[in-house]
Amino acid sequence: MIGGNGFNLDHDTAALPDKELFIRWVQANTFLPAMQYSFVPWEFDNETAEISKKYTELHSAHAGDIYEAILASVETGQPVNAPLWWADPYDEQALGIWDEFLLGERILVAPVFNEGAVSRDIYLPAGVWYAEGDEEQAYEGPIWLTDYPAPLDTLPYFIKEGEPDSARAEKVAAILILLSVFVNMIF
Repeated sequence: MIGGNGFNLDHDTAALPDKELFIRWVQANTFLPAMQYSFVPWEFDNETAEISKKYTELHSAHAGDIYEAILASVETGQPVNAPLWWADPYDEQALGIWDEFLLGERILVAPVFNEGAVSRDIYLPAGVWYAEGDEEQAYEGPIWLTDYPAPLDTLPYFIKEGEPDSARAEKVAAILILLSVFVNMIF
């Protein structure tokens, strides 16, 4: 939930959260299974609305990854959004990281939590990680990225090298569509 927890939700009398806080909430929710706005972005200003739109679209663009993580959670019990040490429980550095998380096994998210911050330190566990999925910006982990740029319109996230099993998601979606058509034909 973006902005609702801990705030008065009576919109007639409630004060809006700080713009920066709201935007960072939007970013932190981008790689969670659902994005639900308690305050609408256009109640702030155009910049907030544009940044919120950017991350809502990014959430939609990664719907397949979110679906795969949910499906894996149902099948194996692994968390949809896991702590960083989930990638390697023997990585002592990862054991101490509380402000980064994974979506499934391939997307590492490093939201900004400190007010006024325009950069942050990020730990990447073993593997090749692409900043925002850009193969031009590859990092070989394990590595610390110090003062990684994170201005207000930027959510640091990294995609681990390797192909997702997107064919599986497409097959499940096709089966659900066929099942729906079949059920509608019967009834």
